[in-house]
Amino acid sequence: MATLNPASESPSEEGTRNVPWLYSSLDNDPKCLDTSLNFFFINFCNIRGLTSNFHSVEHHLSSTKPHLLFLTETQLSEATDISPFSVPSYFLYSHFLSKAGCCAYVRNDLTCSRAHALKSSEFSTIWL
Repeated sequence: MATLNPASESPSEEGTRNVPWLYSSLDNDPKCLDTSLNFFFINFCNIRGLTSNFHSVEHHLSSTKPHLLFLTETQLSEATDISPFSVPSYFLYSHFLSKAGCCAYVRNDLTCSRAHALKSSEFSTIWL
């Protein structure tokens, strides 16, 4: 994953950007990837296959260190063992489905739990 602007490119070439919880314009701001600031960084990517793009996910998490990374279209079966997709310093919440699926990488320094009461069998979602 190359960092071209303040945005890092996803494997599908859709831009993702570290966005602080309090919205402000970060275009052309080199501080947008500065994790020493008091921001909460949430990243999203339509990964279009976690298996084929896992190396890019690992690189993104280790280089930009977002607090949360949400991925859609993971395209893994429900019975998939999640251990090969583990990343140091992150907890993986998954809802894998063979032609859909999603997951969330949550940094280990955050307190987070799954909200099972909000789960729906109609949608591929994760409630945290």
